[in-house]
Amino acid sequence: MAEYLCLNGESIGPDTLEQWRCGRCGREAELGDFLAEWYSEADFVTLHTSGSTSKPQRIQAAKEAMRASARLSCEYFGIIPGTRALLCLPLRYIAGKMMVVRALVSGCELLLGEPSSRPLATWHEPIDFAPLVPMQAAATLQEPGGLAQLAQVKTILLGGSFIDPALTEALQAVPSRIFASYGMTETLSHIALRHVNGSLRSEWYTPLRGISLSLSADGTLQIEAPHIGISRLTTNDLAEIAADGRFRILGRRDSVINSGGVKVQAEEVEQTLTAATGLPLLVVPAPHAILGQCVALLWEGALNKEPVLMKAIDSLPAYHRPRIIRHIDALPRTATGKLSRAQAAAMLR
Repeated sequence: MAEYLCLNGESIGPDTLEQWRCGRCGREAELGDFLAEWYSEADFVTLHTSGSTSKPQRIQAAKEAMRASARLSCEYFGIIPGTRALLCLPLRYIAGKMMVVRALVSGCELLLGEPSSRPLATWHEPIDFAPLVPMQAAATLQEPGGLAQLAQVKTILLGGSFIDPALTEALQAVPSRIFASYGMTETLSHIALRHVNGSLRSEWYTPLRGISLSLSADGTLQIEAPHIGISRLTTNDLAEIAADGRFRILGRRDSVINSGGVKVQAEEVEQTLTAATGLPLLVVPAPHAILGQCVALLWEGALNKEPVLMKAIDSLPAYHRPRIIRHIDALPRTATGKLSRAQAAAMLR
């Protein structure tokens, strides 16, 4: 059976796509390109990883696996015909593509917005579901009326990067249901979710139906997801798994800094400093003649916050204290808005 996309009240299918694409530009042209690939006879779609921790890569994903992932998400969030879902993420990456696939398999109405820092500013009507990156939620809350903008979305799905403690606290004032997702390009979007606000707020993720998890010998998370063809996918995320199957992420194995034989988890230092200062920052390894590696820090924000930052640094254990500290105008980010540890390390090199 042919899949039709309901876009802003207009139906687009394989038999009408070419006519619809004529004269389209910008976001609509991007969407048309993806639909052409989706409606083609090929069984696979080309995906691009974000490149937040390493060089971006191209991978091939089976369309049937993408459908299975989308159905599981729609089941969890209650996305059905009549649901109004906003797409304001880039279509180049998995999060944007999967929102289109969810609309195709569920029959919900897809609203096409811009992937800007404040994507809800131009919407003045209720929205049932919207995936956002944390940067978009934070930027929205900083503008007048931002709380009301988020409140017009019944369910918000945050993904793509770390949610800092200050944003988590600010989101407690939003009446919407807000979830954080765990997933990656290889898992075709999220395989687990946690509540960010409300009485169910938690730092522990709950796997979706059919997902099994275990830990590797190195303590990294391993994923079994038969519905999307994944068997023992070993991630770089150090994790803890509870007896009831929930899990929490402790950091990334590839962001461990070995400083003179002392292992320093970059995310742990970042979270401590961000909680104390509210500043955006990145901790990365830098070469050191004696220690082999040392902790380095890049930060952005008002220069008058430097004394607060230095006080927070002084409270850290000795080997956790950055030996290189640089203030920059803007931290390096990927096209999806994630802070890029790989680019930051390259800058220091």
